[in-house]
Amino acid sequence: MDENLSKLKTKIEEIESLKGTANWGPEFQLWKNATNKLVQEIFGEEGLSLFEQQQTRTTSYIDKSYNVRQYQKELDNRKKIIEGLLAETEEHRPSSDTNGSSPTNVLREIWRKEEALKENLLTTKEAESLYQALISHLETVLKPDSLPGLRFRKLQSGKKVTWWSNEAGYPVDNPWQKFGPFLDLLAQYEAEKTIKRRLEIEGLFVESRSQGEDQHLLIGEKDGSGDKAHITIDGKSAEIRTEDGRQEPTDLVSRIETILTLPSGKKIKTTREIIEEMS
Repeated sequence: MDENLSKLKTKIEEIESLKGTANWGPEFQLWKNATNKLVQEIFGEEGLSLFEQQQTRTTSYIDKSYNVRQYQKELDNRKKIIEGLLAETEEHRPSSDTNGSSPTNVLREIWRKEEALKENLLTTKEAESLYQALISHLETVLKPDSLPGLRFRKLQSGKKVTWWSNEAGYPVDNPWQKFGPFLDLLAQYEAEKTIKRRLEIEGLFVESRSQGEDQHLLIGEKDGSGDKAHITIDGKSAEIRTEDGRQEPTDLVSRIETILTLPSGKKIKTTREIIEEMS
């Protein structure tokens, strides 16, 4: 089941590249046939019927741009249906001890408790629960034939991880050592899909990390001292948000400007105070 879910998430990632192919052409047909099978296996006939309802009913023999819009609209609608079905599946999964089973919550909880794990302050049950959540996350996101996926398989085939407890219920061995190799794999996976740019100026660094539709801005002292500000710009909703527990960006920057590029190529600059067309 988890393997099929992982394959279906890969099909979602392929949708953007399909938008650059011929309308309902061979690439689309191959993608649709493979996706139909996955949707049916995971969600049954009801899910497949919902997915197939997104098929375009009208096209034009004259207006090619209309057909392009219809094709891309169908792809977007199919994406929304798959994401909705997957979200419903996640909601019905049993909750774990990590206060939320989503990948974001799992990883946030691990990093939040990093020092506690390093100092062996969590009980064996608590540490093992976080470890199993990390393994489950890697099983979901890593493609089996990718380099991180093959390394993950090799790690899993090695010596079995054991969790021995002392009389007080704490791990005999430092638990952080068990997390290290798998967190390294996760970093490799993130690096493969992340575009990084870095600028250093006036004693500060500004690093931009693009992941899919989102852009992450990290701002901090060049020498690494002090907390970093973390700003996330959602490419789909255009929402700008800051990471919980991180330094407020207003402590490091005076304002944030956004530049919107219109289909015509014109650029619009916005801040909290102004909105203007750029020359």
